[in-house]
Amino acid sequence: MAADDYYSHLARQQIQRLDASAAQARADLEMAKANADYESAGVAVQTLADIEQQKQNVLNLHDQYVRSQQGPPPPPEPTQEEKAARPWDKMDYGDVWEMSQNSKYGVDENAFRAGMAEVARRRARGE
Repeated sequence: MAADDYYSHLARQQIQRLDASAAQARADLEMAKANADYESAGVAVQTLADIEQQKQNVLNLHDQYVRSQQGPPPPPEPTQEEKAARPWDKMDYGDVWEMSQNSKYGVDENAFRAGMAEVARRRARGE
């Protein structure tokens, strides 16, 4: 479970309580077995089953919570054909960098980064 999170902490505490209850139910089952008390043994077995179901419910709920805190999965990487068909106004800096790598004149990485930073600054100013 994820650490340092209120809901994860609550889930961890609940799992610990359920584990303690399961240990007690196992002890009750052993006591019933030693005394040949089939009715108490049946109750202990049912208690163990209920505890395991409760534990699974807590784990499922916590898993849903963790997934809700994560963003949507990233989109799949586009194929080369999809990249080639992308219009220029839909391209990102990575596409421009990839295109510049095929230039017969080469490209200076530092100059490219400086140029992209300038484009970002101008867009931020509304130019």
